[in-house]
Amino acid sequence: MTQKTSPEKLKAGLLQSIDPKEIADESLRRTVKMLLNLIEQQLAQIKELREENQQLRDENNRLKGEQGKPDIKAKNNSS
Repeated sequence: MTQKTSPEKLKAGLLQSIDPKEIADESLRRTVKMLLNLIEQQLAQIKELREENQQLRDENNRLKGEQGKPDIKAKNNSS
C-alpha cells in the first residue's frame, strides 16, 4: 500500500527542490526568487487565515450553544 503525502508536504518539497542558483539568466533568477518569496508569504498567510477561520467557526458554534473544538495542550516531556 502507498502512503499518502499531504499537499503541504508536497508544496514544501517542491519549493525546496528549486535552486535559483542553477538558473543562468540573472533576470530569470531574480524573478524566480521573487516568486518563491511570494509563494512562501502566501502559504504563511493562508495558514494564518485558516486558523482564524477555525477560531471564528468555534466562536460561532459557542454562541449558538454548541461546543467548540476542545483546547488540548500538548504535554511537555522535558526532564
